[in-house]
Amino acid sequence: MRRFVAPAGAIAGGRVTLGGSEAHHLAVVLRLRAGDRVLVVDGSGLEHIVRLTDVAPDAVTGEVLQTTAGTTPPLDLILVQGVPRGAKMDEIVRMGTELGVGTFIPALTVRSVAQSRGRASRWRRIAAEAAKQCRRADLPEVSDPVSFQTALDMVGGADLILLLWEGERVQTLASALHDAAPRRVALLVGPEGGFDQAEVRQAINRGAIPVTLGQLILRTETAGIAAAAMVLYELTLRRI
Repeated sequence: MRRFVAPAGAIAGGRVTLGGSEAHHLAVVLRLRAGDRVLVVDGSGLEHIVRLTDVAPDAVTGEVLQTTAGTTPPLDLILVQGVPRGAKMDEIVRMGTELGVGTFIPALTVRSVAQSRGRASRWRRIAAEAAKQCRRADLPEVSDPVSFQTALDMVGGADLILLLWEGERVQTLASALHDAAPRRVALLVGPEGGFDQAEVRQAINRGAIPVTLGQLILRTETAGIAAAAMVLYELTLRRI
């Protein structure tokens, strides 16, 4: 069954209204018609089986036939990513969404040189498309780019904050997670060149634990995704 994402407020009184690119894709690309059934997610973790009633390129309406709880990530995982150059953040958001990252916080650090103005809306669209592809019933949050200080404020309530730092030689990510049972985990990943020393001290002073992912130095677009996969494995799959 084809999946679509409904914006906030689009599902009310047993009716669904889709517009914009979702309506165009449904009506023009897929050529669905009134009477066809589709699956609509509302971003909250619910899935709705919907029978289409009116189909047009600019607006689609339907009747909700059934609502069930969908698949959502088992851990509240936050990725604070130093904004990298070019389109690397696009792939970070796409792959992170597929893995189960719940919140992306693009951070403007000392070594961030990329122009990020206006890109958050693009990253949100990428997250929505990736969520559809991997059949998530929730939508990850993607914040506007913020300063590193603000990013630290935003993750202050996390049960565990892990700082990926090439200067750490002893504490591995696995050892930091040993016997831990956090419900909310934040990963801090620097841009190209990593965090500078002042940012590392700042994060540690705010409770972050420096960890290493091994002897090899990973690219920024690889490090956060690798760490997210490790955290999800250690805290969920490995303990089943």
